[in-house]
Amino acid sequence: MNQDYPLTIADYSYGDHSRQKLDLYQAETDRPTPVVIFFHGGGFVHGDKSVIRTNSAYLLKEWLDAGFSVVSANYRFITEVPFPAPMDDGARVIQTVRSKAKEWNLDPTRFASSGGSAGANIALWNAMQGDRSEPDSADPIRRISTAVSAVVTFNGQVSKDPAFFRTIQEDHDMQSNILLFFGAASKEELETPRFRELARQSHTLGYVGPDAPPVLTFFTVPHRFTPVPLAADTPKGIVVHHPIHGYKLKQRMDELGRRCIFRHPEDPLQPGETAQFLREAWGLRE
Repeated sequence: MNQDYPLTIADYSYGDHSRQKLDLYQAETDRPTPVVIFFHGGGFVHGDKSVIRTNSAYLLKEWLDAGFSVVSANYRFITEVPFPAPMDDGARVIQTVRSKAKEWNLDPTRFASSGGSAGANIALWNAMQGDRSEPDSADPIRRISTAVSAVVTFNGQVSKDPAFFRTIQEDHDMQSNILLFFGAASKEELETPRFRELARQSHTLGYVGPDAPPVLTFFTVPHRFTPVPLAADTPKGIVVHHPIHGYKLKQRMDELGRRCIFRHPEDPLQPGETAQFLREAWGLRE
């Protein structure tokens, strides 16, 4: 795999922090290519962009074979800086890559965001907000659009709001790193106005609107999908990766007439499906 798909650019800095690095895998073509920007998982506390070459190598192969370039990016962990820092890094990656479109032979109009678990959260959260650019910023990168025209996620959450998790699991306490995610000192502090506002801002479903980009979301958790609240004894690691997140996302997208393909163990992802989905989202022919 490493020999077949060598890095074009490694450890490109998109910020001053040591974690703010990205890798580019460039598709072999003379024409500007679409690009998929991938964010790794790891609960916002560990993981690395190299996962695209290991656990997610099948996606890298599928996209490069389809003629799409791929960017895999690191981001700052919540052990150092809480929400919204990882999300802001996700937006900065998109802006940085778009700023290099001509130099890196990329099509700036055909960007997709992707990721697994925490990375899926970053990809979807940014995508559903549309363009987060700051036209009046003194920083030229901040003036560049953060919008993407398609999203592919797996095992991704659609919220970090504790109130949301209480709607999908009976007697839900909270996922283990949620205090760290918001930088709160206690469960009680999470209920103060400041942290309730942060929780609201973290609720990705709240940003899904009539202009939402198309989404393909898939889940691999081997639990029977059900749209009803999960049992109180369901492990937190399953709750945060459960297909119910995809169900809630599709339900909201369907209400707005936006395209959302939802795959889970009872209706699994098919080989080549992510590339085909992206072709259709970008209006490309095979």
